[in-house]
Amino acid sequence: MTEVTTADAARRLGLTQERVSQMLRSGELNGRRISARGWLVDLASVGDRSRSATVGGRPWSELRVRSVIDALSTGDVAEARTRDAIRGAEVEVLWRKLAQSVSVRHFTARHPDVARDALVLTGESAIDILGERLVGRSAVVHGYLRDGDFEDLVDDAGLVEKAGGAVAVYRFRSGSRLWTAGDRAPRALVAADCARSAAFRVRSIGVRALDEMRQAWLTENT
Repeated sequence: MTEVTTADAARRLGLTQERVSQMLRSGELNGRRISARGWLVDLASVGDRSRSATVGGRPWSELRVRSVIDALSTGDVAEARTRDAIRGAEVEVLWRKLAQSVSVRHFTARHPDVARDALVLTGESAIDILGERLVGRSAVVHGYLRDGDFEDLVDDAGLVEKAGGAVAVYRFRSGSRLWTAGDRAPRALVAADCARSAAFRVRSIGVRALDEMRQAWLTENT
C-alpha cells in the first residue's frame, strides 16, 4: 500500500480530514486528486509528516533554519538567537525543527542519472559526508534541485510523481533555494534529512551525526 484515503491519513496524524485536505492543497502533504473533492494521500508523505511534526512550539523561520544548519555544519560562532536555538533544542527536537521547513516528493524517472546530476545530494545519498557508508548504492536518489526550473527537470529526467519512486526531490516549503552549489548539501542538513528517514539505520546515523555536531558546537561556543 503506497496511498491512503484522507480519512486514514487524518487518523494516522491525529488531525481532521479538513486539515489533511488543506495540507494537500498547500503541499505540506503529497497526494493526488481523484475527484473534485477527493484525494489519495502518499503514505510515505504521511509517515514523513508524522516523524517530523511531533514537536511543540512554533516552527522555526527559514532564516533560523539556515543559520542553525550553517553554524552546526561549520562550527562557526552564530548570532544570539541561533545560539539560543541550538542550546535549547535537544537533538530529537532539533532535527524535527529543521525538517519542518522541508517537503519531500517522490518520483519515478526514465533517466535517473539526469535527475541525480541535477540535484544537490542529501540524506542517504550523501551519507558519506557524515563519515558513514551504506551497503551498496542507495536505491533512491535524494536531493535538492541545484538550479534551473523544476519543470525542466521533470521533462529532462522524465519524472512522474509516485509514492515510493526512485527519485526524492527535497525543497524548502517557501520555494527558496538556500543551497544550490556543490555536490552535497551541508553536513547538518544531510544529517537532518537522514534523521527523517523511515529506514532505521539511516535515521540512526542522521540523529547521531547531528547530535555530535551539536555537542561539538556547544563545546566550542559556550
